[in-house]
Amino acid sequence: MTIGAYTRVVILLLAALVLPASQAATPQIKTQAPGYYRIMIGKTEVTALYDGSSTFPLTLFKNATPAELDRQVAAINGNAPKVVNGSVNSFLINTGEHLILIDSGGGKLLGAGFGQVATNLRAAGYSPEQVDLVLLTHMHGDHIGGLVNAEGQPAYPNATIWTSKAEADYWLSPANAAKASKDKQAGFQRATDILTPYRQAGKLKFFTTGKDLLPGLQPIALPGHTPGHSGFILEQGGQRILFWGDIVHYSALQFAHPELAVGFDADGVQAVKTRAALLALVARQQTLVAGAHITFPGIGYVSSDGKTGYRWTPVGYGEVR
Repeated sequence: MTIGAYTRVVILLLAALVLPASQAATPQIKTQAPGYYRIMIGKTEVTALYDGSSTFPLTLFKNATPAELDRQVAAINGNAPKVVNGSVNSFLINTGEHLILIDSGGGKLLGAGFGQVATNLRAAGYSPEQVDLVLLTHMHGDHIGGLVNAEGQPAYPNATIWTSKAEADYWLSPANAAKASKDKQAGFQRATDILTPYRQAGKLKFFTTGKDLLPGLQPIALPGHTPGHSGFILEQGGQRILFWGDIVHYSALQFAHPELAVGFDADGVQAVKTRAALLALVARQQTLVAGAHITFPGIGYVSSDGKTGYRWTPVGYGEVR
């Protein structure tokens, strides 16, 4: 074979190895599916709405030494990370007569990756203007931040905001804000700024725990995390779901060790007592639970582990029936 012929063969072989344009590397998308998940409770539709997720330090947990926390997480996860993942979830209830949002997510307060509730609400087939009631479990920023838009105006312009009076009396009190420690004062100002547009429009109302807000929808007192922290029980057609707010922040750890408080608790002792009583109740009754910080969609069942802790079983993905 001549040098020229050999060169032509090599060129032909190299050309055969080059992928045609139609088979070139495909760019990765790197976006997730819209963050909503739907189930039925009787004839009422419940939609979980994802706001975002982030990590927080393991040192956030109280009532255990760092070494004990490392051992506890290692026993559950097989390792001992210094940070753990947490979701922020809101929930939408369509009764056929009312469109009810439970908590609004963090809006722009929590930074990049958060503030997705309104977007996912639209992806789920609704608009913020259709929401007529917003129920607050409590007034921490990751639950009320989404109530206003970037201009500080109501993000749910046709909604009335309902909260417990104890929660409003605490967070909207100038006296409480004045005597709070410096690192806590921002929370009081934030609650005032966000709720003021609704209050001025006469759209801030107070529910009474233990009394139906609507037929089959009852707020319950779950104190400790904040003074007026509340949950909501929806019962329809012989089915029941409890929206429990911030009873659990990190499911892999606090179900197995419900004695662990978190640094966000206003009264850690009371928060632990509330969690212990509620976990025992929902496990015994096999009540479906919706949690604000359990990995999305945050809906599932609690069962006893036969000792002092509990297990979490998330709902499976399936058709809406």
